[in-house]
Amino acid sequence: MNLDIETVLRRYRNDGTRLIDILWDIQHLYGHIPDEHLPQIATALKRSPLDIVETASFYHFFHSKPSGRHRIYLSNTVIAKMSGYQAVYNALERETGVRFGETDETGMFGLFETPCIGLSDQEPAAMIDSVVFTRLTPESVADIVAQLKTGKSAAEIANPAGLPDDSVAYVDALVESNVHTQGPVFFRGQTDYKALLKNCIAGTPEQTIGTVAESGLRGYGGAGFRTGQKWHLCREAPGDDKYVICNADEGEPGTFKDRALLTRSPQDVFMGMIIAAYAIGGRHGIVYLRAEYAYLTRYLEGQLQQLRDYGLLGCSIGGRPGFDFDIRIQMGAGSYVCGEESALIESCEGKRGTPRLKPPYPVQEGYLGKPTCVNNVETFAAATRVIEEGAEWFRRMGTTESAGARLLCVAGDCDRPGVYEVEWGITLDEVLAMVGAQDARAVQMSGPSGECLSVAADGRRRIAYEDIPCNGAVTIFNADRDLLNIVKDHTRFFVDESCGICVPCRAGTVDLHDKIELVIAGNGIQQDLDEVARWGAIVHATSRCGLGATAANPVLTTLQKFPELYRSRLRTTEHTLLASFELETAFAGYDKAVLELATDDTA
Repeated sequence: MNLDIETVLRRYRNDGTRLIDILWDIQHLYGHIPDEHLPQIATALKRSPLDIVETASFYHFFHSKPSGRHRIYLSNTVIAKMSGYQAVYNALERETGVRFGETDETGMFGLFETPCIGLSDQEPAAMIDSVVFTRLTPESVADIVAQLKTGKSAAEIANPAGLPDDSVAYVDALVESNVHTQGPVFFRGQTDYKALLKNCIAGTPEQTIGTVAESGLRGYGGAGFRTGQKWHLCREAPGDDKYVICNADEGEPGTFKDRALLTRSPQDVFMGMIIAAYAIGGRHGIVYLRAEYAYLTRYLEGQLQQLRDYGLLGCSIGGRPGFDFDIRIQMGAGSYVCGEESALIESCEGKRGTPRLKPPYPVQEGYLGKPTCVNNVETFAAATRVIEEGAEWFRRMGTTESAGARLLCVAGDCDRPGVYEVEWGITLDEVLAMVGAQDARAVQMSGPSGECLSVAADGRRRIAYEDIPCNGAVTIFNADRDLLNIVKDHTRFFVDESCGICVPCRAGTVDLHDKIELVIAGNGIQQDLDEVARWGAIVHATSRCGLGATAANPVLTTLQKFPELYRSRLRTTEHTLLASFELETAFAGYDKAVLELATDDTA
């Protein structure tokens, strides 16, 4: 028996639902999850070693082999690739002496690429041992690596002043919040949470739900489900044990508003969870925090402790007997699909983040089979303001179907990237003018899973659920950008992030990516574009979760808005054996292979 492993297991009371936390602690001890300790872990958790491996292998940031004392993850978003990514990539290989995807012989450095880490407004960016570094250059890379070689930790390099890591000053030393506009809903500053909660619990839970419903508040995660209705359904679900989960797994490339909210207004978010707990009768709260935001953990824990000290978390909250509710932070481990609420719940239970079939819905059977209310960071923060100011105040903003305001995280070809609070109903042209987008041609709305818009055709359209739905990400591309290469990058993202449970998604994402490569190479024909449209519809209609349902969007929406880009790349000759078959490409390397076989004595 290994005593270090035993200590970790006891820390979580041999609770298998805390497997993700256990694996993190073991990886922090050894730099990876050693095979020799799997039987001990499995026995304690009453699971098999293969089950532990199956779960760990699902997540990007868990390693089964030594991966370097310093693990460096470079963000490879399209925004990074527009902002000096390749030079930083080359510098990291040069300075560490190791190639990406490998670990050097001394075991000091491991280099990896990773999707968006919530820093699209400050690319190129990287995580080094869970500490983030922004606006990297070859020169800053050389300096960071040199300091790591002297024995300094990533935290010491990023925080030379030695600021305590539970302070907002520490977070600010690493990352700019980059909030350009604030209020009336978000980033309002100090709030009297005690008075707010006192007013809330003076009424009934049904009255709280009624206020949220009357406000018109809809979930900000993308689907726009009405928050009051979700809370009502969860309250009405049978069972006394209910959960409130905050989805802080902001994994859509191009999104970073939740990062800003958790930095500047974390207690607004937590108060929204407390209000939801009162409304539905919940006793347990979980913040599912994406691994890329690990540097926020100590700060957020401190903010939660403040609320406990104020009597706003724990037992008899606000002096009301029986209102017992507390919140814990559950770290993710790197999986885009865990942004889907049922996959997130699976991960919270210590499993692979595989989306569940619905129904039943989480409000009926969620975490541990209990009724569970899942909302995202922005929704909980807005709910706090609704209870503070009232339903009518909130509904006066926005549009008929999209009440209130929301946050946009803007990146790409503009002068002022960052976070903006806007009322629903603002036009795309107004957003572009506000952020200084001088030569915008296309806007990727809501990240790769959203819609690619043509500025010329869509500029007057409004950002609202009844026109352009938006999860907050606004990525701008000017006329110099090759949109098909951006589409290729986005389709590759979905290939990598598919959980693989659905055949249409698992295979369809690969086929769509291959078709785009074919077109970019000049070997596509019209039949390929027709097949893209048919296959995309199949993937959309037959996948079990939002990832598969939206995986074809990068292709389909650009094909609709910019068909000329595709047509201009199609091959002009039709004398091929089969559609899209390129003879020279298919036989590339054939002569060399034949020669090698002929000269190989063992063949």
